[in-house]
Amino acid sequence: MVWIACAVTLALCAGISLSNLLGASYITDDGEEISGYEMMKMSREYARDLSGRAIDNILLSEMQEAEGKEEESADKYAAVYSYVQKITGDSKEALTADEAALYSARRNNLTRIWREQMLTDGEITYWLGKEKEIETPFIYAYADGWADVFDNIYALNFMLLLLIAVCLSNVFSMEHVRRTDQLILCTRCGRKNLYHAKILAGITFGMILAVLLFSVSVITSILIYGSDGFYAALQAVLPLSSRPVSVGRAVMTLFVLFIIVSILYSIATMFLSECLKNSAGVMGVLAGGMVFTMLVDIPYWLRIPSQLYDLLPTTLLIKWQLWDDRLLSVLGKHLTNYQSAAIAYTVMSVLLAAAGGKLYQKYQVNAR
Repeated sequence: MVWIACAVTLALCAGISLSNLLGASYITDDGEEISGYEMMKMSREYARDLSGRAIDNILLSEMQEAEGKEEESADKYAAVYSYVQKITGDSKEALTADEAALYSARRNNLTRIWREQMLTDGEITYWLGKEKEIETPFIYAYADGWADVFDNIYALNFMLLLLIAVCLSNVFSMEHVRRTDQLILCTRCGRKNLYHAKILAGITFGMILAVLLFSVSVITSILIYGSDGFYAALQAVLPLSSRPVSVGRAVMTLFVLFIIVSILYSIATMFLSECLKNSAGVMGVLAGGMVFTMLVDIPYWLRIPSQLYDLLPTTLLIKWQLWDDRLLSVLGKHLTNYQSAAIAYTVMSVLLAAAGGKLYQKYQVNAR
């Protein structure tokens, strides 16, 4: 079951990036029909030609002039047009905005986002300080390979949870189902060593799954779109983010958090396995929790419940969280959502492992 589940999940993981290209077709200006992959390669070459150029009045004028013509030249600037549209939020404004208007629109959007997220004066001051570390005008960089990783992390998170739920749900419950718990009570080493061995094995298994899933996703994205833009500013991919980091550092942050989440998922699954003593029940609880977070959203105006809800592992790993600017203040220090989550997940993992150990060691076989 484990081998089959892992093989199917890894195949699905590799297919996420391919799904955007398979089955799609486009019509060129010459009336020729080309595949989605050919269109992607064409767009990639145009974008690479523009990489390294500042998004200033010169580039904006070239883009707007090209977009105003129904010629092939418009395709050469399509990547910049799409990027500018992300900032302005309006296709017409993207064709008229100059450098001053573009970055003014970005500041206005940031102000709107901060107001919607109900940021305090201290949080706004913190992010204004981070904004000063971001150089403008932005330097355009082709980074679709890494942007694809940001897009896929949400799906990878759910794949990881389901795979761990399937593979680890019977680690402890199977002892009760097969009634081997009676034998374990009589072993020389006792249950303490066995519990530690199982917990460590489960954590190792979850971490290996996380590394495999993330690696397959990254490798697939790079093979399709290329590895360009690793050292570019994060704003080259997510222009509304106020984090003064590179694209590569953001990817590595997601990878580390993905590993920490895998540990939490593994321990939580094994804890439920001991509590419920039924693998189907464990999978039902975890799958139900996953579906719940997919269907339910808490609005920003409920500041504390919304912030806590968005720190859940099933809601945190999603691209837009990279511009969630709500902070947690601890002893005068501001922590971002990723920093807060890493600490909280580590503490929760330790507490669940300790609680599971107490339950396991105190369990007594009742009459059957």
